[in-house]
Formats: sequence, C-alpha cells, structure tokens
Amino acid sequence: MAMRVLLAGKPDERFVAAARAAGLVLCTERPDVVVSVGGDGAFIGAERSLPGVPKLGIRSDDSCLKCVRHTDAEMLTALAQSRLAETVLLKLEARMGDTTLRAVNDVMVRNADLRAAVRFRVSLDGQRVTDEIIGDGLVIATPFGSSAYFRSITGVTIRTGIGIACNNCTDNQAHLVVGEDEVIGIEIVRGPAVLAADNDPALQQLLSGAALTVRRASTGARVLGAEALRCADCRYINAPRRRF
Repeated sequence: MAMRVLLAGKPDERFVAAARAAGLVLCTERPDVVVSVGGDGAFIGAERSLPGVPKLGIRSDDSCLKCVRHTDAEMLTALAQSRLAETVLLKLEARMGDTTLRAVNDVMVRNADLRAAVRFRVSLDGQRVTDEIIGDGLVIATPFGSSAYFRSITGVTIRTGIGIACNNCTDNQAHLVVGEDEVIGIEIVRGPAVLAADNDPALQQLLSGAALTVRRASTGARVLGAEALRCADCRYINAPRRRF
C-alpha cells in the first residue's frame, strides 16, 4: 500500500510533483508521515499540529546545497521505499496549573515588560538550586533545540540532558545541564513574565507568585532521515548545527 503523506510548510509545485513521482499519496488527514518543507519553524509547527506522527524535514533544493544522496527527489524516494531510519527526539513539557505546553526546541520564560527585569528562582526535583535571579528570563532547551536560543546565550550546544540558560542576568549565572529525568521548577518572584514553547504563538502570562515545572515529555518527536543531518558532503538543514 502506498504511503500517505501530508505536506506541511511551503511546498511549491515542483516539490509536489517530486513527491507524486516518488510514489507518495498526498493527503490532508490521517497521514502515515508528515513532510515539512522549509526550515526549523515548519518542522516544529508540524510537530505541534500532529504530534506522534513521523516527520521528515526537508529544505528545498533551491535554498540548500545538498549532495546527490540528499536531494528532494532522493529523500522522497527513500521515504516511499521505507529506507529512512527513525530517531526519537526528546521533547519538553511545561506545566502551570491546568496549562500544558510541549516543545521540541525549548521552553522560554521572558520578562513581559522590556523596561523591567523579571525575578525568579530555579529548583531541581523540588530542591532550590539558585538564589533569586534578576534578568530577562531563562531558556530550557533539548539537545535538538540547544543550537538555537540556548546557543546564542551560552555559545555552546549539548548532546544529552536538558540545558538551562539564564538570559542577560545581573550576576552572570552559569548555564546548567541536568539529567533528562529531572524536574525543573521555576518560581516567578516578581513579574510580569511570559511563558512560550518553541514558536507557538500562544503566550502564557506569568504574574508574581506564578510557579511552573518543566520536564521530559512522556513521548518524543519521531523524525525520519536524521542521518542526512550528519552528512559531511552537503549543507542539508544546516548539518553542523543539529546533532543527534
């Protein structure tokens, strides 16, 4: 039976034709696989809309220099022939009261008023590990997401664990890397602040006294073709930045 594929992002007519030529059946519901066409944002948005469904992220041949093994046509054919290995990426889950947000890249707490810093404390598994921190907020990142905002703050990426980086803090708080099973607690001593997950446009307001936890989600993101990201012969989805 032919594979049912939903194209997310911004596939052009050429890409659609290549998918059909590879023998894929294009659909708008109940897909076997989601192919996100575009950058990281397209992939993250597809995972938020259809969690649990395997994803293949592809940048267009027009915007990404690739070797012959990883052209659009080759990747789509490999998908149709079930030749792409699956990798499960760690996801984060942020909980505040009845609100739950999930992220592939990162969870962010940021001062809502750009004129005023936010004051907060951090705990691990219920034990406080920082004094009151004053700054713009913090970023909690997965290994996959650590090449984004986390890296811009710390200058490093991580391969395992969960990264915690404080943003523009008065005491130059060092970043932390904690185990994947640890529960990170954040207490807002003085707000207002906002809570965001990945590129989700829905921001959650955090007032003084608000508390939230961030932990590993019970299920991860299923990604196909991750081996292409390690290819030394092409710039497939900014290969050096994403590590599995």
